[in-house]
Amino acid sequence: MPNGTFHMQSFYTRFLQSVERFPQHIALELQPAAPGEAITSISYSDTRTMVESVGWWLRDSGVQPGARCAILAANSPRWVISYLGILSHGCVAVPLDTAFDPEQICKLLLDSGSSVIFTDAKAVGSVTRAIAGLNIIPVILDSNHDFIPDSIHDFIHDGSAHVPQSFDQILARDGTGLTSHAGTPDDLAVILYTSGTTSDPKGVMLTHGNLNAEAQAVFALLRFDQTDAILGVLPLFHALAQMANLLFPLSVGARVVYLEQLNTSELLRGLRKRRITLFCCVPQFFYLIHQRIFDQVAKRGAPARIAFRAMLGLSIAARRLGINLGKTFFRRAHQALGKEMRFLVTGGSRFDVKIGKDLEALGFDVLQAYGLTETTGGATCVPPGERFTGSVGRPLPGMEVQISAPDENGSGEVLIRGGIVMKGYYNRPDATEQVLKDGWLHTGDLGHLDGRGNLFLTGRQKDVIVLSSGKNVYPEEIEAHYLKSPFLKEICVLGLQSAPGEPFSERLHAVIVPNLDMLREKKIVNTREVIRFDVETLSAQLPSTKRILSYDIWQDDLPRTTTRKLKRFEIDKLVKQQRSPADSGISSAREISAEDMSWLQLPDVARAVEVVRRAAKDSHTISPADNLELDLGLDSMQRVELVVALEQELDASADEALVSSAYTVRELVEAVRAGIGSRISKVRAGWQEVFSSETSDPDVLALIKPKPFSTAFWFCVDMTVRTLSRLLFRLRVEGMEKLPAKGPFLICPNHQSFFDGPVLVSQLPLRLFRQVFYVGTSEIFGSGFMRTLARSMKLIPVDPDANLVPALRAGSFGLKNRMVLILYPEGERSIDGVPKTFRRGAAILAVHHNIPIYPVAIDGFFDSWPRGFGFKGFHRARIRVGDPIFPPHPPAASPEAAYQQIIASVEARVSEMWTGIHAQLHPQAQ
Repeated sequence: MPNGTFHMQSFYTRFLQSVERFPQHIALELQPAAPGEAITSISYSDTRTMVESVGWWLRDSGVQPGARCAILAANSPRWVISYLGILSHGCVAVPLDTAFDPEQICKLLLDSGSSVIFTDAKAVGSVTRAIAGLNIIPVILDSNHDFIPDSIHDFIHDGSAHVPQSFDQILARDGTGLTSHAGTPDDLAVILYTSGTTSDPKGVMLTHGNLNAEAQAVFALLRFDQTDAILGVLPLFHALAQMANLLFPLSVGARVVYLEQLNTSELLRGLRKRRITLFCCVPQFFYLIHQRIFDQVAKRGAPARIAFRAMLGLSIAARRLGINLGKTFFRRAHQALGKEMRFLVTGGSRFDVKIGKDLEALGFDVLQAYGLTETTGGATCVPPGERFTGSVGRPLPGMEVQISAPDENGSGEVLIRGGIVMKGYYNRPDATEQVLKDGWLHTGDLGHLDGRGNLFLTGRQKDVIVLSSGKNVYPEEIEAHYLKSPFLKEICVLGLQSAPGEPFSERLHAVIVPNLDMLREKKIVNTREVIRFDVETLSAQLPSTKRILSYDIWQDDLPRTTTRKLKRFEIDKLVKQQRSPADSGISSAREISAEDMSWLQLPDVARAVEVVRRAAKDSHTISPADNLELDLGLDSMQRVELVVALEQELDASADEALVSSAYTVRELVEAVRAGIGSRISKVRAGWQEVFSSETSDPDVLALIKPKPFSTAFWFCVDMTVRTLSRLLFRLRVEGMEKLPAKGPFLICPNHQSFFDGPVLVSQLPLRLFRQVFYVGTSEIFGSGFMRTLARSMKLIPVDPDANLVPALRAGSFGLKNRMVLILYPEGERSIDGVPKTFRRGAAILAVHHNIPIYPVAIDGFFDSWPRGFGFKGFHRARIRVGDPIFPPHPPAASPEAAYQQIIASVEARVSEMWTGIHAQLHPQAQ
C-alpha cells in the first residue's frame, strides 16, 4: 500500500502506519546553516516517540481533546512533532503566520480560543507581548534556552498565567503507550487562517476527512512512496505546504528535509546534497532558476548562444514525442537542482507560461497545481507527462470543478466540490454562507475550462477592473505581459479614476518596481527611459483597453502576502494617498543614519551635496542613498552636467568608469572625490570641457583611418539597398541636393524602424558616404564579429544608457575631423510612427562646433516594421531633407537656452515635413 489508498479515521493514523512499516527510515531532517555541521536526522520510530511525548504533556497539562493549540515558528522537525503531537491527543492545530505582529497574533489566538502556543526563539518576543494577560501556555521549541530568563521576566511582569515550557523537557517524558484520541473523519483537525490580501483573515476549518480526501486524490494521480525525499521550504502554516511537505510524505514513509536557514544558496545546497526527488515551491523560485540559466547563456559568446538555442529547439521537438533530451543537453542545470529530482511542483500564484515552457524544454518536469486553503491545498493539478500549457490542470480524482455564469469566452467564477472542501469558517457562519452553496465552494477565482477539462485561471473576481465601457480587465493577465521586460521586477495594475482636468476619466495605472540588480549589471543609469521604452513597446502589443496609461515607479518591493500574492488593496490605498492633496505635505525624505550624517558634514561632501541639491528637480533634503534619477529626477543629460559641475566645485577629474556606475548621491560624490588632485589646471566649463579632452578609444580613433576596401564594399551594399528600396518601398526622396559636399554637419532624422538607417544612408552620394559615421548601441555592436563589422562601417559602439559622455565625445571627435554624423534626436524608434520629443545631444554638438543640423523627415517604414512587432510587409515610404538649421546668432543668453532653441527648431521642422509626406502616403487619414 505505498500510496496510502487504505481508509482510516484520521491522518494521524496514516503516520502510525508508516511508523509500523518503516520504523528505521528517516522521517525528518534538518540541514544546519553551517555546511560543516552534522545533519539532524530523526527516524520514524523516534519521531513517534517524540510525538507521543507531546501528547502525554498535553494530557497532563489539562488540555482536553478538541482544544485548539497554536504553532508560530519557522519550519523545523520540532514544528512537525508539535503538529503531530497535537493531532495525537485529538486536539486542533492552529498554525499561524510568522509574519504576524503581536496584535494580529493576539487577535487570532482569541478568535480560535487557543490554550497552548508552540513558538521559537525568533518569534518568542512577539508571542510574549501577544499573550500578556491571557491564559495561554507558551512552549519554546528551541534547544538553546539562553533567551528564556528574560522571557520569563516579561511574562511575569505582564501578568501572564503561565511561564514558558521547555520542549526539551517535554520530549524527555516517556510517551510510550499513549492512546490516540485522533477522532473521526468529521472531527476538526486544523484551523488555518487565510493570509488574504486584506486585514480580515478567516479561520478555515479542515477536518480529518478533508485531509484524507486530499491525500487519496493526490496519491491516485502521483506516484509517491518511501523512496522519495521532499525539501520543505514553503512555510508550514499554509495548506499546500502542510500537505506537500508534511502530511503526504509522512503517510508513505518518505523523508522530509527542512532548512535551518532559508536563502537561495542554502536551498540549492539542500536540493543537491539531500537527494531531493520532489520539490514544491512558489513560482518566484523557479523564475530565479530560469533567470540564472538564461543570464549565464547570455554572457557567453555568439556560438554558445546559438548552440544553446538549437539544443533548446531540439529538446522541445523531442518533448512532443515523449522524449526528454533536456537532462542530457542541460546536465549542469539539472545538477544544480539534484540529479534525483523527479518533479517540480508549483502553486500559490500565477506561473508565467513562457518560463514554464522553457523549464520543460530544459528537461524539468513541472507540475502546476491550483487550490485554496478552503480546499485543503490542491484541487487541480497537471498530470505527470503532460506538456506545460499554462493550465493549472484537471480536477484531482474524485473532485469536481465547474464554471459559474460563464461569459461569451467561457470565463466565469471557478466552483469546486468534493471531500477536500472545508467544513466552513470558524465562528463565521455569515462568511461561510457566502462561499458554500449547495455543496459547491465559490472560490472567487475566475477561469475557464477547455475541451479536456483543463482549468485556465484569468484572475480574481474581486480584482477585476470594470471599465466604464463595461469591459472586464484582468490585472494578472496584464501584469504577466508587462513582466516580459527584464527591467521590471514587479508590477501591480490598478484601475485609477483620473483627477479633474486629467485627459482620461479612468485608466489602467501601474506601480512598477524596477529590477535594479539587472540595471546595475548592464550599467544602465537612465532607469525611467528604459522602463518607458519597454512599457511603450509592450503596450503596443495589447488592445487599447488593456494598456497601462500611467504608472508610478517605486524602489521598494510591493507589499505581498506570505504566499506572494499582491496586497492590491494596500497598494491602491498607498497610490491614492500619494496623489491626495491632503498628503502633499508628507515628507518623502529618507532617514539619515549617524554614519551618513558624519559623511555629509565632511567639507568636500558638504560642498558637493549643495551642488547636487541645486541640480535636483525636487528641492528636499538630500540623502546619501537618494537615487540620482528616481529620487532626484535627473535625466541622462542632466547627470552629465552635474558631474561637470561637481568636478569644477571640487577641482577634480572623475574616472568615467566610476561615474557611470554611480546610482546614488553618495556613489557619485565619492567617484568625483576620488579624482581630487588629478586635474592639472581648470579649463573651459561644461560641455566645452568634455569635448576638449583627448580620446584614446580605438574605435573612435579608427574613424579617420583610410578604409578604401571597407568603403568600397559598403558603398556597393548601399547601392544594392538603394535599388531594392526604390522597388520594394516605392521610395521617393526629396531635398537630398540640399546637403553640402563636405562636412562637418549633422543629419537628424526622425526614427521609425530598423529600416531607417540603412535606407537613408543608401541615398547619399559617394562624396558624402565617405564622410558619414554613426554612434550605435554596444548591446548589438559591442563585441566579437559585430564590433569588427561596426568599425568597418564607421559605427562607434557606445552604451548611451550607461553614460552619454563617450557618445557625445565620439560625435565631437568625428565632427572636429570634418565628418558627417547621422544622429537620431529621439534616441529610440517611435511607438506609433509619429515624431516624438527630440533630445538635446544634437543641439549640444551643433552649438559647440558651430555647425548646422539638416533635419530629415521619414515616413512609411513604421508600417513595414513597427516597434514591438515583426516585419509587416513592404509599404510605400518617403524621405524629405529640409533646409539647414544653424546655431543661434547672435548667441543665446546661455548655452542651455541655445541648446533648447536649436533642438526645438529641428523638432518643429521635422514634424512639419513629416506631416506633409504622411498626408501623401495616407490621404485617407486626412
